[in-house]
Amino acid sequence: MKDYLPDVAGLLGDIADVELSFADHAVPLPCIVLSELGNSSAVVLGGKDRYSIVSVQADVYAESAEEVRSLALQVNSVLTDKGIKRSSSQFLTDEDKPRMCMRYRFGIDEVTGRTVSL
Repeated sequence: MKDYLPDVAGLLGDIADVELSFADHAVPLPCIVLSELGNSSAVVLGGKDRYSIVSVQADVYAESAEEVRSLALQVNSVLTDKGIKRSSSQFLTDEDKPRMCMRYRFGIDEVTGRTVSL
């Protein structure tokens, strides 16, 4: 098992600041907050994980709805280009700032690092 959040954060760092968990302190906007929703073994060979299925949530925050939507499109483009498939997205306005909540699911070969869309 590997923590893939730092890898995903590295892909998104040119779009906005990335937090690996929601911070208690004030975070400058825009920002992307990543959370791991799941990381399960799909194939184990020789007592080691060979293939895992990973679910990640990316929450995009910004000052305006237009900026949130623009950044969300960029996030989606970068992740889908890497073989990471979006399983859901929802635009939310029930908080102080608008947010796009996007969930992604992908398979990963633990040996080669190759991602596979599910």
